[in-house]
Amino acid sequence: MSAALAHRRVDLVRADAVVLGRAVRRALWTDEALALLPVGCGWNDGGCLLLADALCVLLGGDARLIAVVSGVDRVAQHYVVRLPPRHGPGWYLDADGAALYATLLRRWSEVERVRLPRLVPAANAVRHLDVPRDPQVSERIARWLRKQVKSV
Repeated sequence: MSAALAHRRVDLVRADAVVLGRAVRRALWTDEALALLPVGCGWNDGGCLLLADALCVLLGGDARLIAVVSGVDRVAQHYVVRLPPRHGPGWYLDADGAALYATLLRRWSEVERVRLPRLVPAANAVRHLDVPRDPQVSERIARWLRKQVKSV
């Protein structure tokens, strides 16, 4: 376990969204975590769907896979997870931590320059062919995150 996480374990089931988001962000932006991704991917450039699938596994059945799409088409620009209500209402999680709906959309509009971003269920979005989706990799990421963030 990284030294940054050794002092604070987070309960994946009961933690509020902000605490959970900080712990996930701290764990993921390390060389050890990035090595879990296919070559050429980062958490926000190709690996977001692998991570979102892993977070759904980790958080259980109430977590929902969501795509950030441009208002001009249905092509997914990014994938996040809508947190189950037990973590607080209206929160989304990705490698950058937890964010409320408006904050997440503002980031994808202003920072990532997605035109008219909106959130849709991932099943309603079109996935870029260059965005990998591999259940085995996502399971490996979920197992690793579980060890880093909290032993359940």
